[in-house]
Amino acid sequence: MSQDLLTIKQAATVRKDGSVELVTHNASLAPGRYSFANYDEFTAYLKELGGRSSGRGVRGTMARKGQYTRSGVTFGDPVLDAISSSTGSLVIGDKTFDLRDFLDKVMDDTAPGGVILASPALKFTGMVNGAERWASDDGSTVEYRLGKGRLTFHAWKKSSITQYWSMGAEITVSNTPANFQVADITSHYYMSVDAPCQVVKVDSDSDRHDSYVDEYEWGWNSQQPERVASLCRAVWHGMKFADLVTAGSGCEIFRNDNWPIGFPADWNTISTVPNLNGNWTDGSSRSAVISVDFKAITVNMSAFGRPTAHGTVQDGSSITVTFPDDKTYAGQLIAPNRIRWSNGSTWTKIINTVMDLNGNWTDGSARSAAISEGPSAIKVDMSDYDRPNAQGSIVNASTIQVSFPDDKTYTAQLQPPNQIRWSNGSVWTRKP
Repeated sequence: MSQDLLTIKQAATVRKDGSVELVTHNASLAPGRYSFANYDEFTAYLKELGGRSSGRGVRGTMARKGQYTRSGVTFGDPVLDAISSSTGSLVIGDKTFDLRDFLDKVMDDTAPGGVILASPALKFTGMVNGAERWASDDGSTVEYRLGKGRLTFHAWKKSSITQYWSMGAEITVSNTPANFQVADITSHYYMSVDAPCQVVKVDSDSDRHDSYVDEYEWGWNSQQPERVASLCRAVWHGMKFADLVTAGSGCEIFRNDNWPIGFPADWNTISTVPNLNGNWTDGSSRSAVISVDFKAITVNMSAFGRPTAHGTVQDGSSITVTFPDDKTYAGQLIAPNRIRWSNGSTWTKIINTVMDLNGNWTDGSARSAAISEGPSAIKVDMSDYDRPNAQGSIVNASTIQVSFPDDKTYTAQLQPPNQIRWSNGSVWTRKP
């Protein structure tokens, strides 16, 4: 095993509020510590993972962004993976626990991390944004099916003979390269303490351009809430989906809680003229690369030997960008291809073809391909079609050539103002 692999504990970050975040984009992680001299040493270690005292036990809050693998047994639960050996064992004093029992003898039928132990039966409930909606009768799972892809909202509650429990919610994309563009989870946890079914914890987490995000509560030898209810929202294939999923028993008051209405304002996209995505020059031989994600702007300044800048689309004709090595500037967008900055400088978009290829293109179906045009190269994001990304080049101002890994190489004629005619006879049109 490579000595460069991080353990869960090394890869995780303890936030200011004491919760733990684990960002793993298909990372491979190594088993960490799994042997402890006594129970106090073990609970002290759990507190290093963000746990806090709860009676004689510990409880904590975990959020994960992205999938990961671990050599040996993987539980799909960062806490369990952080305290177990590659064979799934945990040693506390003279006792050895086989945490695989946690999967075999849980008191619920679902597990986090995309692991479904006994997947609840799903029933077709109708169409939403062109996707089939399937849901479980117990309210724990909602799945959207579009082509081969699946977007799943799932809540779980489980406990085991090892005194460990966890409960929370996850958003997963599977069977497609079309990740969610943005997703968030808002969860309410209900537990009877001084009164029945009190909301003892409200937690939220979000992620962008990924296939997995979760947030959950966990504990060892501590009281477990009776129910979790989670509002899951996501933009997938450019469309917005939302559902309330829940796991546990009793505490039906979750249905009447004040859940967020609609979708976050920063999930909206503002159309600009010119299209900001692409290469921009200040008149020199160097260029900055601008990319827009909803309202967020990223400016890659590496060609200038400068750090990446970030900003916001204010409206259709104005932006603001903060340059870390300078300051914040406003930019006025001037059709067809200029940005006039508040310091008096002007950037011009570099377009090496008869029309700007940056943006979304459709073959007439509801789906679209996203083209990124560089000075000489072409990138085509085909994930909306459940296909791998394609690469190509600019042959001349009116011709491009693109290789599709699951098909073959095609040439295309660019026909202003908004058509690409491919050598196989198909035609793409710019999508508004």
